[in-house]
Amino acid sequence: MINIIFFIVLLCGTVQANVLEIGTGKPFQKIEEALKVAEEGDTLVIHPHSDGSPYRQPALLVRTSKITIRSATPDKPVVLDGTGFEYSGRGLVPRAIIQFDPDADGCTVEGLTLINARNKSFNGAGVRINQANNITVRRCVIQHNDMGIMSNGKVADNSGAEQMIEFCTVADNGTKEDPGYNHNLYLGGTSATVKDCTIARSVTGHNLKSRAHRNRIIHNRIEHSANRELDIVDEKGNTDVPDSDCFVIDNVIVKDPKCTGNRAVIHFGFDGNARRDGTLRLTGNTIITPFISPVADVNDGHGAEFINNKIDDNGTGQKGVLVLFHSRKMILSGKDNVVPKRFGIRYTDSDELLPLVWK
Repeated sequence: MINIIFFIVLLCGTVQANVLEIGTGKPFQKIEEALKVAEEGDTLVIHPHSDGSPYRQPALLVRTSKITIRSATPDKPVVLDGTGFEYSGRGLVPRAIIQFDPDADGCTVEGLTLINARNKSFNGAGVRINQANNITVRRCVIQHNDMGIMSNGKVADNSGAEQMIEFCTVADNGTKEDPGYNHNLYLGGTSATVKDCTIARSVTGHNLKSRAHRNRIIHNRIEHSANRELDIVDEKGNTDVPDSDCFVIDNVIVKDPKCTGNRAVIHFGFDGNARRDGTLRLTGNTIITPFISPVADVNDGHGAEFINNKIDDNGTGQKGVLVLFHSRKMILSGKDNVVPKRFGIRYTDSDELLPLVWK
C-alpha cells in the first residue's frame, strides 16, 4: 500500500511538458506569444515561414527554467532577424534576440540563425546568458550583431555556471561605431565551455573574450579576428580566486595575415584592476601565425602550459615569441610540442629572446 501511494505521489508531481508550435498555420504566429504561456520543461518549435521570410524583430526574454527553443528544420535553420529593433536591456526588453535571465536555468536554444541585434550601447547580442546556469546554445548561426554571445554571473553565488556553446558558427559580429569593444563572444560568470564551433572574423574586437572564472575551449576553429583570437582576462570576484584557469584543447587557431589590430594570438591575464589567479593551459592545438607578436601574452597568473601543440609560422622563417611573460616568477611548462627553432620566450623587462626551456 505504501508503495502504491508513493507511486501516485510521483505521478501527481510529474510536470507535463508541452510542445508549442510556432509559424504559418500553427497555434502561435509569434515566438513571444508561445514564450508567454510556456511552462517549465516546454519546447518551442519554430517553423519556417511559408514565404521563407525571417521572424522579424524577435525579443525573447526567458525567465522560466528548462525551456527549449528550437528550429523545426535543423538542416535549414530558421532565421530570427533583429533589424531595426532596439535591444536596450531596459525593463522587459532584452539586450539580445534571446536572453536567459536568472530563473531560466537549464534552457536550450538550438538550430536557429540569429542576426542583426543592435542597440545604442553597441552590445545588442544574438544570445545573452544573464546569470542563468546550465544554458546550452547548440547548432546556431550567430552573425552580424553588436555581440555574438554575451554572458555574466558570479562565482560567489555560482551563477553563469556550466554554459555550453557547441556546434555553432559565431562570426562577423561587432560594430565599427564602437571599435574594439564588441566581440564574437564576450563571456563571464562561473564557467563556460565552447566546443566544436567556428568562430571567425570579429569586426573590430576579439574572437573570444572571457572574464569567466573557468573556461574550456575545445575542438574549435578560431580564425581571422580583427584583434586577438582569445582574450582571457579579469573580473573582480570571478578571476581573483584560485583555479581561474583557461583550458584550450584541440583547436585550430589561425591569425589573419592581414590583421591590423593586436597580432598576439592569445592574451591571458588582466585588462582591468583585478587579478587572473590561474594558468593558461594549451593541449593539442594547431596555431598558425605569421607574426613576431607573441603566441601567448601572459601578464598575470602562474604561467603557461603547452602540451602536444604545433606552432606554424606560415613559412615566414622569422623569429617569434612563443610566450611573453610579464613576470620572472611565471613558469613555462610542457612537453611534446612542435615549435619553430627560431621561437623563444621573452620577459617584458628585457628585449632578449630566450631559448625555450620546458619545466
